[in-house]
Amino acid sequence: MATHILAPASTTEPRPPTLREGGTDAPLSPSRGLRVEPLSAWYGRFLAVHDVSLDIAPNSVTAIIGPSGCGKSTLIRCLNRMHELVPHARAAGRVLLGAEDIYGPGMDPVRVRRRIGMVFQRPNPFPTMSVYDNVIAGLKLMGGRRRGFDEVVERCLRQ
Repeated sequence: MATHILAPASTTEPRPPTLREGGTDAPLSPSRGLRVEPLSAWYGRFLAVHDVSLDIAPNSVTAIIGPSGCGKSTLIRCLNRMHELVPHARAAGRVLLGAEDIYGPGMDPVRVRRRIGMVFQRPNPFPTMSVYDNVIAGLKLMGGRRRGFDEVVERCLRQ
């Protein structure tokens, strides 16, 4: 089965509120959920996820289970655009949140990550950020003020 590089969906359906940069944070169409159309992911030449397709109902909790090394974390990273932060990593296929292709042009990855969360067994710091920036990432995302960040980082790291 052929896959294509992540590209915007071509659709004639009405467009729901968008996650594009500068767009609204309004929820996407609640009736659509998340659709993964044959998605594959690589680390360099190593194929870690091969042609995964799935639908996830809106407002649902989904568990991805399987043996160690089978691609669970890679799949989840692709679903919220963290995979692209890994050097030499790439993905092909489509991921639709409502009618929006999360890898479409102008799509804001931070807003995608606000809508598609992930929980791992062990802490996974953002590899391109310092420890300090990892600790305050949530505060900054929610528009927290710079004043007081040092105290928050100190308290969190001591805990």
